[in-house]
Amino acid sequence: MDLNLKEYKLPLESFIQGWYIDESICDDIINLFNDRKEYWVEGIVADKVQPDRKQSTDLYVNKTQILCETEKTRTDLLEWAIQFFRSINMNIQEMDPKEHDQHIAYVSHISHISSFMLGKTVMEKEDDEKAIFDMAGSGFASTVRLAKSSPEMWTPIFKQNNENILEVLNEYIANLEQFKSLLENKDWSEMHKQIKDINSIKKILKGIPESKT
Repeated sequence: MDLNLKEYKLPLESFIQGWYIDESICDDIINLFNDRKEYWVEGIVADKVQPDRKQSTDLYVNKTQILCETEKTRTDLLEWAIQFFRSINMNIQEMDPKEHDQHIAYVSHISHISSFMLGKTVMEKEDDEKAIFDMAGSGFASTVRLAKSSPEMWTPIFKQNNENILEVLNEYIANLEQFKSLLENKDWSEMHKQIKDINSIKKILKGIPESKT
């Protein structure tokens, strides 16, 4: 669902924390406080953790907490927030809201779209659910895991970050078309070379803590 911040009567001592806050929501918060002359912007924090995960004692350990608009945040509330996030062993980074939305489109939003569409493709092709279950391995299960994500959560996310997602999606589709061309032309040598080059992503993934599913 869409978030209408004007429905909320926020007191002066307000600290706003949200899951998957993007630049447009940050702007809404700023406008809300600026429209009401007795208020100033308090705290704006954007998280990169998964709120739909089952609760556990280590849910936030070594996860990244992204702080946006810190220069517009009241100092005492910012200090309180940083101390709180450090107390639950989160890694803290600062990022501009526009930069955040661009990066998150690459590392999160396109992953969900890929998972949704792969799930859709398989479901449309395979009428026999048992055949899917019998043939599906761990690779398929891990790839479509995100397809179980809530439409109530992800439709507004895709709406809010529409422009960045479209840019990334165009690049992704171009790469799929290029890979399709390799198949059509039976260019196995170039395909092997590209896959080997892509394998270098494991160096990047080493720095990402594994999630428990």
